[in-house]
Amino acid sequence: MPSLSADDRAAVEEAADAYVAAMKAADWTRVARSFSEDAVRIPPNEEPHQGREAIEHWLGGIEELSNYELVRDQIDGADGMAYVRGRYTITLRPFGAPGPISDEGDFLEIWRKGSDGAWSIAEAMWNTRLPISA
Repeated sequence: MPSLSADDRAAVEEAADAYVAAMKAADWTRVARSFSEDAVRIPPNEEPHQGREAIEHWLGGIEELSNYELVRDQIDGADGMAYVRGRYTITLRPFGAPGPISDEGDFLEIWRKGSDGAWSIAEAMWNTRLPISA
């Protein structure tokens, strides 16, 4: 089975690093640009966010991001598609929330190589490892 070339793997890692840096800077426009125009983002307990504009709108609901860490456990793919699987921790406060919300869990991203050679997230989903509170 073919896998990512060393150059493509490095390019995906560089694009993924830029995504994390934008998240840590709370630069929601830059985060949204990490996604393709037609991307789908599937958060837990919500309807999917369809398209870059919807993703940026959702991110704009975050008033404060005090922690965001990702660990990539796997990167692979072939033929202009790649996946990144790993774990995350996050602490944020949405606008109007009385206090911060912390979460940790697993994520899966599908990255697509554009005609210009740039990699962007086409699909992303994550789920919490924390138990549901009553």
